[in-house]
Amino acid sequence: MNRSNTVIDGLTHYVTGETEVGHPYSGFIDVSQCANITLRNCFASGHKVYKTIGTAGKPVSMGTYDYNANSVVNFTMIGCRMNDINDRSKWGIIGTNFCKNILLEDCTLSRMDTHMGVSGTYVIRRCTLGYMGLNATGRGLLKIEDSTLHGSSFINFRSDYGSTWEGDVIVSNCRWVPSDRSMSQMFIINIQNDSMHDFGYTCFMPREITIDGLFVDDSNLKNDKGLFFFSDPDGGKNSNETERPFPYELSRKLCVRGLKTASGKTPQISPGIRIEKSIILIESDR
Repeated sequence: MNRSNTVIDGLTHYVTGETEVGHPYSGFIDVSQCANITLRNCFASGHKVYKTIGTAGKPVSMGTYDYNANSVVNFTMIGCRMNDINDRSKWGIIGTNFCKNILLEDCTLSRMDTHMGVSGTYVIRRCTLGYMGLNATGRGLLKIEDSTLHGSSFINFRSDYGSTWEGDVIVSNCRWVPSDRSMSQMFIINIQNDSMHDFGYTCFMPREITIDGLFVDDSNLKNDKGLFFFSDPDGGKNSNETERPFPYELSRKLCVRGLKTASGKTPQISPGIRIEKSIILIESDR
C-alpha cells in the first residue's frame, strides 16, 4: 500500500497451517512510501520462526512480519493487538525502515522495531510489548509512557546499526519484566558498539536519558552480577586505551527518579569503564 492519509480499522488476520518448511515474505499489511497512515483496532498473527544456513555455514533464524512499514511519514498504530506475545516460536510482529514519526498507543504486540532508523518522534504509550521488546535506531525523541515491556532489556538499540540514537530518551511510569530469566547480568538499556567498525555514519548513545518512574521486576532471576543501566558497548573486549577509529559518542546525562526493583537492588551505571566514567547520573526521589 502506498496511499497517503489512510486509516485501516478493525482488520483481523489469522495464520494457520504453517508447515515445517517456510520462507519469509514482506507481510500481510505492507505500507511503503506514503504519509499519515493509521492502523486502528487491528488483530495480527505471529508467524513461525524458521531456520536456514547462513553465509557463515551456521543456522540463522528467519521469519515473516505481519506488519511492514517502509519510508512512511506519520505511522500510527492504535489499539492493535495479537495473542501469545511471549511465544518464542513466533517471529516478531512488525518491522519498519526509514520512517519518520511513529506512534504506538494502547497496543499489545510481541515487539516494536525500527531497523534502518526512525527520525522525528518515536512514541510508545500505554502499550504492552512481548518477549522481543522495544528495538530502536535513529534520531530524535524516543518516549515510552505508561507501558509494560518484556524484552531481554528495557530498550535495545540495535547493534547491527551501531546502537545509534542521536537524540534524547524519556521513560515515564513504566514496567520492565525481563523475558530472559537466565541472564547473569541485566541491562535496562542494551548497546553494542566498540568503535572499531565503520557503519558509514557517526554513531551515538542517546544524548540525555530521563527515567521518571520505572519498576523492574527482577524477582526470581538467576542473576548474581547485578542490575545495570547500560551494557558495556565494548563487550568487555577493549581496554580504555585501545585506539578507536570510529568513535561511539557517549551519553552526557542520566536523570533518574522513582526507579524501583522487586529485589530492592540499586542499578549500577555499567560494567564498561568508559560508560561508568562518562555519564553524569542525577538521582532524586519522588
